[in-house]
Amino acid sequence: MKINPFHYFIKHYHSPQLKPHELKRMLNLWFPFLVNRIKITFVSDDFHKIIVELKHSFLNRNPNKSLWGGSITSALDPFYPIMIKQIMLQKGIKTDFYSKAIHVEFLKQANTNLTFQFQINDNEIEHIYKTLEKNEKYDDWHPINGLDVHGNICVQSKIQVYLRRR
Repeated sequence: MKINPFHYFIKHYHSPQLKPHELKRMLNLWFPFLVNRIKITFVSDDFHKIIVELKHSFLNRNPNKSLWGGSITSALDPFYPIMIKQIMLQKGIKTDFYSKAIHVEFLKQANTNLTFQFQINDNEIEHIYKTLEKNEKYDDWHPINGLDVHGNICVQSKIQVYLRRR
């Protein structure tokens, strides 16, 4: 019997049995994240919080020595949909999910590492659950800030998450 690790990870990625440390490992090994120096540093046990660090390096900085906007956007893109998808899977709801839109404002040059704390509370989860039950789809915005190593907000963003029941 031949085991295909890619097939195993993809199947497991869409499973309610996926554990936070497995998600963290999968995403940290994803090639676009490796190239852009995006690292998932924390995933909570209930998938309500993910902390992502975008490391400042010669691979992802522009001629002004600040982080490229594309690297910043890549660090923002998938996490809210992944969190919500996994929480809904644990409630027995399978969904198609993606980031429908991202609005990014660059407030300050990002000359150091940036940290993003993606967080969702129980009230938001309840709202999403009720919306999916009623409309079969969910489409809403979630805010996120990018902080440099000094705690300054360099990036202010919001992500439009789209989910549809399968």
